[in-house]
Amino acid sequence: MKWGLICKPSEDSFLIGKKVYEMLGDAILEYKIAEYLGKKGYSIREIGKEADAIVIVGGDGTILMTLQHTTKPIFSINTGRIGFLTEVEAEEAEEAIKKLLNGEYYIEKRLKIKAKINGKELPDASNEIAIHTANVGKILLLKLYVDGELAQTIYGDGLIISTPMGSTSYALSVGGPVVDPSLKVYIIAPIAPFRHIASALVVPADKKLEIEVEKKAKIAIDGIITHDFLPDEKLEIVKSENEASFIKLKDNFYKKIYEKLSFRISGIE
Repeated sequence: MKWGLICKPSEDSFLIGKKVYEMLGDAILEYKIAEYLGKKGYSIREIGKEADAIVIVGGDGTILMTLQHTTKPIFSINTGRIGFLTEVEAEEAEEAIKKLLNGEYYIEKRLKIKAKINGKELPDASNEIAIHTANVGKILLLKLYVDGELAQTIYGDGLIISTPMGSTSYALSVGGPVVDPSLKVYIIAPIAPFRHIASALVVPADKKLEIEVEKKAKIAIDGIITHDFLPDEKLEIVKSENEASFIKLKDNFYKKIYEKLSFRISGIE
């Protein structure tokens, strides 16, 4: 197994990354951790091509950045804040790497979504595609079509098209539901709708979504890549042929909801 190693640029991440590198015996190192270790470094894109699997020491942002460049399986150690996409916490890193090396894991595939604007393909999204008003404080009119049928007309700050994996991120903050990542659906959540009747929709991922805007807007993919969206254009969203691959030690999605999102009733454990 040829491992890649990517670390968030922080001292605590580098310290854990150093231990991981020593345990793996060898790895293709991203530039920042390579500099810290005095080794040769590679870009995330190069690691995504050359490695069989990738260990990430960081948070959700580091994971999403890596997923822009690879479909190879990733295993993640949390040194970020919430770290909902990560598999283990920093204090569990050593035991987790031992399990990886012993083959005590499985691969979980997760939905990604593809967008086209007037036929031009944009990068895949692992979490969400968000359409925002281009002018802060100005309301945006959007029309959403599902398989060619008008499903919603939305007046508001924008619209989020989320994967189940992204349902615990931006979509959740605007009132969307938490969705099990094993499901193949889109979560469609308006951002600050003027009409409160506009609510989130959950749509099967084999449906084709089309979105039109009345005036210039911005598209953001996983909060990383942005693109202009003009009134004479049409945004098409479909299920990507690519999937995100996660190395899992155990199925802990619902435990993470309980612990990381604090879905608890006071006084009951």
